[in-house]
Amino acid sequence: MSRKRPARLVLVLPLLATLLAGCASNPAGPSVQYLLPGAAQSALRGELPDIRLDTAGYLDQSGVVMQTSAVEVRAARQHQWAEPLPRQLARSLAARLARSGVAAPGRLEVLVTRFQGTAEGEAVIEGQWRFLGDQGARAGAHFLERRPLRQDGYPALVEQLDEGWNAVADGIANGLTGAAR
Repeated sequence: MSRKRPARLVLVLPLLATLLAGCASNPAGPSVQYLLPGAAQSALRGELPDIRLDTAGYLDQSGVVMQTSAVEVRAARQHQWAEPLPRQLARSLAARLARSGVAAPGRLEVLVTRFQGTAEGEAVIEGQWRFLGDQGARAGAHFLERRPLRQDGYPALVEQLDEGWNAVADGIANGLTGAAR
């Protein structure tokens, strides 16, 4: 009888290891992908500036970012951007500028350093922009938007990030209008 136990163990251990490896490599569930609502709108180019938008390195990934403490951020595995975040932000900004009637030929450089949720239930957007006009006009500013989440969950976070980004875009439009005068 003692010989049968080691033989069973030899057969069962590889099977158990295979099952555990399979469980460890499979995600908990299907991932959800998000688009910023403002990024779905198209812009007529006209007299819009050439937009060059960049994000902080930790934002340049597919997961929606949450700041869990003063020094820690985490990208969600199950909640992903449907396309690269910088592309969505630039398209949304261009659409918002076009709708505001901005006529500012030149180059608009935007750096987004924070675009995330917080453990306190806020959406936070921070960065800076700089405009270099074709005729020598210059403008720029730092921006910071904090929006409380209306409810828990990633869909609510994405909605507030979009609303906050729209407010940032409106501020940039006002700055460009002032620079073009």
